[in-house]
Amino acid sequence: MHVNRGLVFWGVALITAGAVALALQAGWIDGAVLRDLWRFWPIALILIGLAIIAARTPFALVATVVAAIVLGGFAGSLFAGFPNGFEVGCGGTPGSTATESGSFSGDSGDVALDLNCGELRVTTASGADWDVDARYAGDATPDIISDGGSLRVSAEEVSVFGFTDARQEWDVVLPTDVDLNLAVSGNAAESDLALDDGSLGQLNVDANAGSVAIELPGASVDDLSVDANAGSISLTADGDTTVTGSVSMNAGSFDLCVPEGTDVAITISEENITFSHNLDESGLSRDGDTWSSGSGDAAITLDVSGNAASFTFNPDGGCS
Repeated sequence: MHVNRGLVFWGVALITAGAVALALQAGWIDGAVLRDLWRFWPIALILIGLAIIAARTPFALVATVVAAIVLGGFAGSLFAGFPNGFEVGCGGTPGSTATESGSFSGDSGDVALDLNCGELRVTTASGADWDVDARYAGDATPDIISDGGSLRVSAEEVSVFGFTDARQEWDVVLPTDVDLNLAVSGNAAESDLALDDGSLGQLNVDANAGSVAIELPGASVDDLSVDANAGSISLTADGDTTVTGSVSMNAGSFDLCVPEGTDVAITISEENITFSHNLDESGLSRDGDTWSSGSGDAAITLDVSGNAASFTFNPDGGCS
């Protein structure tokens, strides 16, 4: 009987994470002891590496379970608020606002949004104008720098542990009549990129300990690059969307939602036991490492790789 070790890994890791978080919240585990154990967090990386090495040996399943238990234990402690000083989310209530508006003078422009701690909402509007409404807590005033060909919004980087009064909440409106290169970096952030009808030469998304929802109805992306570390990504397309690019995940997840009848081509690179996907059950045709639909050029073409990660094509309930 064939055992999908990727599913075993995630199942055991999630069960362990939930059990540890519950035990911490209930006081069944001493938080001081767990904080001391956090000094040995590199063990999780070592065990994942050993599980990968053992993938073709009789010990593969045992190594997978052990790695999942250790990683799940560390993840569960994070969810419950440990080690000392860790908080899920960002401190402070955004009570101040920095606003600025402008326009791109040419047919193309570069946009960089670098958010640490908070929420980012990007929408689109016709024309060449852009608008930034950046709310912030404390003294964490974001920088808004622009000229006729570029726009950059950034906030001072904060520590993952114990940060306070640094929360940001940004609303950014970008134009659809300008070809844009958009780079979004979100650390401990929730980002909603509603890029309807956008024309994007490049879309680079870097998510660390956060989530990103990418919505591309009617949009075109010539070069998509997604890098998620301990983050979750979703991409939603419609029948007019065209996307070509790559997705790389470490301890993260990626959901892809496309309407029925949309031609896709999804290649899984460097598949390993810590990475799981549902492509074999998706109804797509497989040729080597590529799953596809249709016989012509695919509207959605993605190269996907991951470690301790998952990829889901058209998940039940859709993309969040």
